[in-house]
Amino acid sequence: MNSPDKSSPCPKSPVGVAIPPARSRLRQAVGAGLRMLLGFGLAFLLLRYTLHANRTELSLVLRQASKPLLLAALVLYGVVILITVCRWGVLLRVQGIHLPAWELVRLTMIGVFFNMAIPGAVGGDLVKMGYIARLAPGRRTEAVLTIMLDRIIGLLALFFVATVMVLLSLSLLAEMGRDDRALQMAAYLVGVGSMGGITAVVLVEFRAVLVRHGWIARLLGLGRRVLPETVVHVVERLAAALDLYRRKRGSVLAAFALALSVHSLLAIDFYCIGVALGEKRLTLGNYFLTTQVANAAGAIPITPSGVGTRDAVAARFFRAMHADPELAGAIPVTLSLIIVFWSLVGAGVFVFSRGARRAWSQGLDERP
Repeated sequence: MNSPDKSSPCPKSPVGVAIPPARSRLRQAVGAGLRMLLGFGLAFLLLRYTLHANRTELSLVLRQASKPLLLAALVLYGVVILITVCRWGVLLRVQGIHLPAWELVRLTMIGVFFNMAIPGAVGGDLVKMGYIARLAPGRRTEAVLTIMLDRIIGLLALFFVATVMVLLSLSLLAEMGRDDRALQMAAYLVGVGSMGGITAVVLVEFRAVLVRHGWIARLLGLGRRVLPETVVHVVERLAAALDLYRRKRGSVLAAFALALSVHSLLAIDFYCIGVALGEKRLTLGNYFLTTQVANAAGAIPITPSGVGTRDAVAARFFRAMHADPELAGAIPVTLSLIIVFWSLVGAGVFVFSRGARRAWSQGLDERP
């Protein structure tokens, strides 16, 4: 009986995707499991800290809350998800890729689930990349780049709203006490970082003009030689993603407007929860500022969907703005419960989508 050839390539699946060896798949599964445990464990500790530090009896606060307003907050987050579906659909249509609305909703909901299940929020993208490659044969690269550009536009909208809110709230931030210096610095860093992100996008937009200058061309060449190949590859793909839409600026602006509405509605969702719980000291502007800074912190891939990280930052901001301490802890945690609810809906969609499950199992081998 011949021994297996260890140098032979991985076998192919029926759709032509390389199947990794069993040991490699086991390592991937163990690694994913450990990341999930660490992420959920840290999220739980941060949630517990937020409630304990503010002496919040969440069950009591929720029992006394306005149920219609809480239901409105729950539905409003669902509207936010639908807007992200529309945004991705706009980017796909630019590439001539037309999917039924239900397919877009289904893949987006599965992405919501994996954003919660795996810290780093990339699992859902892998499913969408793997699945849409089958739905758009011959346009795989273009379809995958729409997912990357969708994330870029979402971050750019966050940068824009965060910059505006930090500038409008400079006097409020300056009035914070000595105990809130860390919050001041966090808000300033988000504002400066957001302006840096916007500047980077502008530079990419005009890169065709900039690279004509000799010193910039030499600097880019040095970067290609010095930076890791993976970093160079990511930057080039992001630039390519923007180039694809250079002639369709109207569609990009429409997607950007939808992204702005997402971040605005998230702040309004926070506001609805605060009113439902009985908080009367915070203004809508307070909620807008807190939402952007907290979401920027939650975007760091530490906990699933930023749960726990977002809550701790938001609660500190609410207290610094003289909110009721008990409600300062309850408001962000209630939003996290709403996010978990919609993630469970996404889990149900995933369980009943055999094609998406197959795409996820092969998605790690289909990274762009």
